Amino acid sequence: MQKKLLLSIVFCLLFVISLYAKKPPTMPISYNSTALSARNFAMGQIGVAIPADIGAAVLNPATLGFVSSDKIQAEVMVGIIRDSDLDKNEIALRDNIDLGLQSFIVLQQQGAISWRTLSSNEIKISDGSDNYEKHERIKAITISAANKTESGNNSVGLNISYLYGTISESSIISNEPFAQSSYGNGFTIDLGYMTKFNNFLFGVTLENIIGFMWWEEYDYDQLPFGIRTGIGYCLGTFGIYADWDKKFYRFGNYDDNLFGIGLEQYLSNILCIRVGANTPSVSDKEKIKYTYGCGLNISMFSISLAGESYKIDDESISKYIISLKVLI
Repeated sequence: MQKKLLLSIVFCLLFVISLYAKKPPTMPISYNSTALSARNFAMGQIGVAIPADIGAAVLNPATLGFVSSDKIQAEVMVGIIRDSDLDKNEIALRDNIDLGLQSFIVLQQQGAISWRTLSSNEIKISDGSDNYEKHERIKAITISAANKTESGNNSVGLNISYLYGTISESSIISNEPFAQSSYGNGFTIDLGYMTKFNNFLFGVTLENIIGFMWWEEYDYDQLPFGIRTGIGYCLGTFGIYADWDKKFYRFGNYDDNLFGIGLEQYLSNILCIRVGANTPSVSDKEKIKYTYGCGLNISMFSISLAGESYKIDDESISKYIISLKVLI
């Protein structure tokens, strides 16, 4: 009887703590997956239905099923420039990843391991004597694997990711100082599928089938379940691709749709050009991000350069990313 009473008290305490645990100050976009290559970035960040592409491994692991080469591929992506007269706080609400090293991936045949930045931003708000500052850093390590069917036209894939990060907050409000740092750990599981019929491709990814992030000083984050679908068409040196990503958040919606489209044209065996766009709302021109870039293939090396341009409150923002791929 005493044990039952003690257990009841413990469960009640845990329930009360969970009710009053502070929600972490992350944003809905803090955990969004992005492509691992400037190639995909230049084409509107597509990647669900593009064959044998190292940069799309986390967007749809099933793409790895169409990798036929037994050589090791390694690619690193770095953000190099972001140009705007707009306040950095306003930019951080639309782009949660700052400049610097953004991802690294190693792939061999139908398996890959990658490291990537999910969020790396700072927000500072000041109003006279009151101010607030937040630093957010969230990274992910992902193991991706795929298996192609005997027919060779279908592939299924799996992503298992380990997430880790830090959040630091400090403020002075009504002359009351506050400072807190918190460490977090979590994991996610994604499933992917892709099929190829002649020159046409179709893919779908179920994102965050299971996805949690636990923070020391806050309540946990349950990552939004997502359905990402894509179609593609490849003919010789030309390719056109389109993605649609739908997120289902626990607490309301935040630009829960994302449409992306991209084109790629090889001018020679060495040089290609790419253009694209992505937006959460086709009808709202203010939210369209235009992307563009080029690729250069030299022997065992591939260099891709990508840029994006968009506007916030009529202020232009430009960002440039470069990636280098090596075959070993």
